[in-house]
Amino acid sequence: MGNGKSIMGEIFSWISSLVVALLVALFIISNIVSMTMVMEQSMEPTFIQGDRLVVNRVGYFFTDPERGDVIIFDKNPIEKGLIRNMINEISDIRNSLRFRLTGAAEKNLLIKRVIAVGGDQVELIDGEVFVNGERLNEPYIDKMTYSSGETGWSVPEGKLFVLGDNRENSLDSRVIGFVDTEQVKGKVAFRIFPFSKFGSID
Repeated sequence: MGNGKSIMGEIFSWISSLVVALLVALFIISNIVSMTMVMEQSMEPTFIQGDRLVVNRVGYFFTDPERGDVIIFDKNPIEKGLIRNMINEISDIRNSLRFRLTGAAEKNLLIKRVIAVGGDQVELIDGEVFVNGERLNEPYIDKMTYSSGETGWSVPEGKLFVLGDNRENSLDSRVIGFVDTEQVKGKVAFRIFPFSKFGSID
């Protein structure tokens, strides 16, 4: 009888350790640092489908996104907080697994480049992007920037104007409007795959 209790105790201890390890891992990837795979074409040629990226989740706890940052954000309004971030991450993991298994999943997470922040004025003139009256130098794009609707925006405080680097195939602020800073999940820090392009993101 005592031997049976010992075995059950070991099993319980093993399960408890596994649960704690999973919770710690979930806390890290939802609040500190995580990896993501590019599953869209909107950031070409900077990133292509299949690229693996490291996302800094903790940086925006202390600072706001800046012009030029490449960010991961939820296209829907979300609640944030240490525990809430973990719950949101579980949903994101479930969607990612569904996509890998079936090729279909609700696409809530987007990757874009911050073009303008609160208080900025954005204009599209003859295919070029102007922020506060100055033309942006954008060596990361190879196409012109046009819009089928508005061509000028005043960015409210607490909001971001974002664009994909693939300007002809990107769901961004030209269509979905401004992104609330609370929707931002992290900044893309560097690429780890393919190894030929390993390095930090400018």
